[in-house]
Amino acid sequence: MTTMAARKPGEVPRALSRARRIVALYGGDHPVAIHAMAELFEVVQHYMAERPSVRLFVHEESFFLETTLLLEESLQLYSLMLELGERDIAVIEFRAGLEPLELGHLVEVLNLQVADLQRAGGAAARLEHLGAPHIVVGRTRTIGDHTAPKTVDPNDVYRAALRAVEELNFRASDHLPLQYRKARLVVTSLIESVARDKLALMGMTALKDHDEETCHHSVHVTILSLMIGAQLGLDRASLSTLGLAALFHDIGKVRVDRTLLAKPGEFTPEEREIMRRHTLYGAHLLRELPDQLRLAMVVAFEHHANYDLSGYPSITVKHTPHLLARIVQVADFFDAATSSRRVYRRPMLPGDATRFILENAGKVFDPVVSKVFVQLMGLYPMGSLVELDTGELAIVVSPAEWDVTRPGVKVVTTRAGEKVEPYTVDLGMERGRKIVDVWDPVDHGLEPTAYL
Repeated sequence: MTTMAARKPGEVPRALSRARRIVALYGGDHPVAIHAMAELFEVVQHYMAERPSVRLFVHEESFFLETTLLLEESLQLYSLMLELGERDIAVIEFRAGLEPLELGHLVEVLNLQVADLQRAGGAAARLEHLGAPHIVVGRTRTIGDHTAPKTVDPNDVYRAALRAVEELNFRASDHLPLQYRKARLVVTSLIESVARDKLALMGMTALKDHDEETCHHSVHVTILSLMIGAQLGLDRASLSTLGLAALFHDIGKVRVDRTLLAKPGEFTPEEREIMRRHTLYGAHLLRELPDQLRLAMVVAFEHHANYDLSGYPSITVKHTPHLLARIVQVADFFDAATSSRRVYRRPMLPGDATRFILENAGKVFDPVVSKVFVQLMGLYPMGSLVELDTGELAIVVSPAEWDVTRPGVKVVTTRAGEKVEPYTVDLGMERGRKIVDVWDPVDHGLEPTAYL
């Protein structure tokens, strides 16, 4: 059996889904079904150990267990979500005194044909008839005065985003219709995480061990774009569109030959022209998206066009690219420039990339977006290895609050280069030290993300 300490909230819908499926296949008396029901009871009891009840509910195509958003389960157990919806069940509350037999009645209700359940008066009436006083089901997402705060671990969101991009790329490369439900759910969770735990997500974008053709790149661009959009004051609907557009921005690369994408050396002029076609391929792949999501097609087409339209592809019918494309361009450049390690080129240091964005604001990059981005990241973005005027080396662990040149750092070596137990210094508060130089962590054998 799984130990109580190892239980995760997502095990509740997983155990329920598994029990429903096994009972439907084998019947309730089969040993496999009996084991599945026992596991479901154990999981539910675990979460009721210190509370009088526990609620599993669906809201905005997402599963929640009390205050925890179950993102993985929302992506993987969509069939259970549909089954609940067809039976007008948005909330399942398990109350103290729950007996195993009552869970059996719940599984029976979930396996009933919808028409039969309706003739029985609905899920709540059927459970009452069967005798399940400690299970309450409802059609709305709240019971009593409870609310549904959206909390989720940023690490879970990041991993789910990677899988969503992988699936989108697979479907696009296999000429299958794009299904954007998972992407939309991931973006919704990223928006929540940006609002609640921006620092954690920013630290994840400091992971630089990837090339710009990977799923990591698309996820990083989405996170950075959402941070910029939030800082610009975009409303929720616009942020959602921006996030999806950022997630989709490089999808056209699935139509570019993989050997070219992975080429270690510089591109020939002909190869560079082929690579540039990914903007056209992306727009074509996204042309069927509905309503506001069609802006993702515009972003895929325009995110290399440049603020002054000096980039590619050639655009002559407007003065500047769409705002969302200008946001994604800044995020795309920063992550690609600081991450890609090819034989012929070392990546830019994060601080050099932010300075390049500032220096080219008004030409290559939107001037307002550029300024907002540098205010967010600082001149020494998270993960930068800096030298202090004391001779110590430090990793930037938080952006500057007021002065973009004075972030929070974690000192990792002495003046003599000896490693020390890392300790944090807020340069914005401690004015006695300042940054005098920036180094490549690779040259010093340091992995910045280990300190974030």
